[in-house]
Amino acid sequence: MGMQGIVLIDKPMHITSRKAVDKVMAIMNVKRAGHFGSLDPFATGLLCMGIGQGTKLLPFLQDNQKEYIAVVGFDLFTDTDDHTGAVMKRFDQVVIDREKIEQWFEGNRGWVHQLPPDYCAQKQGGKPLYKLKRANKEVSPRPKQVHLIDSEILNAGPDWIQVRIVCSRGTYIRSIARDLGRHLGVGGYLRELMRTKSEGFSIDQAHTLDALEGMKEQAVIPLVDALHIPKTRVTKTGEAGIQAGQPIQLSWVIDDVVAPEGDHVAMISGEGDLLCIARVKREGGLWGYIERGFKPF
Repeated sequence: MGMQGIVLIDKPMHITSRKAVDKVMAIMNVKRAGHFGSLDPFATGLLCMGIGQGTKLLPFLQDNQKEYIAVVGFDLFTDTDDHTGAVMKRFDQVVIDREKIEQWFEGNRGWVHQLPPDYCAQKQGGKPLYKLKRANKEVSPRPKQVHLIDSEILNAGPDWIQVRIVCSRGTYIRSIARDLGRHLGVGGYLRELMRTKSEGFSIDQAHTLDALEGMKEQAVIPLVDALHIPKTRVTKTGEAGIQAGQPIQLSWVIDDVVAPEGDHVAMISGEGDLLCIARVKREGGLWGYIERGFKPF
């Protein structure tokens, strides 16, 4: 069936996430691949991709927090909230108030409603906002709930700070830069952005596109190893039952795993292959139900 699993890429600057996927597909000679969360073209860092059946894993990895290292500039505002956009307003006299910055992050910690940038993939009338903006149309981004988990100022200059941000999937770091600047009464935009953690993986595990050329299948994290959920082996009878799409019987489960009702568990064959991801629902002689099946190798 070819290569199946996860590939971690350290995305370079100036290419889209889609272009990075296309390059990986060409290098790995696979027909099916997709990323698990895009990075803007100017951004760098960890881009998690599924290849083959690895594309099915996204729903079971996306709850893991993300981490970014961002350089926020306070000398201007742009229409894209990053350094690639048109300058809307400049601020010549900028004074960095570190205490006020830390107060903003502390006040916005936890679940908050965030207003996305005008240039984003959110849709209005069936079209992405960024396409409408490029066509000089009026847009109205809708606030979304995001989780700001942690932050740490790493460095600072005359009109910029470097900050580590830990957050949930779907958080716009560009919006954080914009809102932080407004709070300080100056500009706010992203000068640099690097993603360091995503889907339970770290940038330290990622490969450059050049390095991938010499690694190919050695760079693929197998389906089973990519999952950060409990795992259990099943009997031969269970393997056949799962491949037939049947509800999972208690008698099929070999290993005793800690998994409350409703949790996901990876069901593994005796050879170590991923058969399915199941949702636990114990009733009668049943142990659970198949949430996502995987074809045998």
